[in-house]
Amino acid sequence: MQAYPLKSFAFMELAALAVLVLLGFCYVENAGVFSRHMIIHIALMTVAAPVLASLLLKLSAKSASVSTLFAAITLQAALLFVWHSPLGVGWAMKGHAGTLLMQATLFFSALWFWLAVFNQTGEHLWRAVIALLLTGKLFCLIAVLLIFAPRVLYGMTAINMPIELADQQLAGLLMVTVCPITYVLAAVVLISRWFQTLSDTQSNVTSTAVAAENSSWQSR
Repeated sequence: MQAYPLKSFAFMELAALAVLVLLGFCYVENAGVFSRHMIIHIALMTVAAPVLASLLLKLSAKSASVSTLFAAITLQAALLFVWHSPLGVGWAMKGHAGTLLMQATLFFSALWFWLAVFNQTGEHLWRAVIALLLTGKLFCLIAVLLIFAPRVLYGMTAINMPIELADQQLAGLLMVTVCPITYVLAAVVLISRWFQTLSDTQSNVTSTAVAAENSSWQSR
């Protein structure tokens, strides 16, 4: 029964397609050096990671404990804050090594997060819902900071080009757009599945009680 929530995640393919189309359009048409940098790790964390996690769970599904889920949330949140800080962005955009390290750590932390989320089944689905909503809120908070900051928060890029305010705002707009497409939508699907599980459990309890009562009457 560990893998059954994945049946509810057929939406992920459509969400991934929508995100890729959006990011691809922005990359080609409007993105600057900073927003293009942002597009890559958004695609890795909200498209590649959940899709790969669903494929891995089809091969081997193991139940994730609450401590594992908490650790995955904490690691992803910490890396998001570190890599979106002025120091983190400045170091990541100095060269290919920093960029590769940033994208790799964000991707693997997101992969662990989605694996832990998909492994919350049955009566524990509420844990996954909370994890998704908290993570989505974190994305949105960072995005709002980028959008409404009165000045550029970061320094020069690797080629000594300043990050423009419009470029920073576009990066924030991309984040705040992708957030409901993935994390919030996933939470809504899991809430629906959770209510269905509770309903099925209640129905089973009622059926068992009725059967026991009928058996008691027949034995009299």
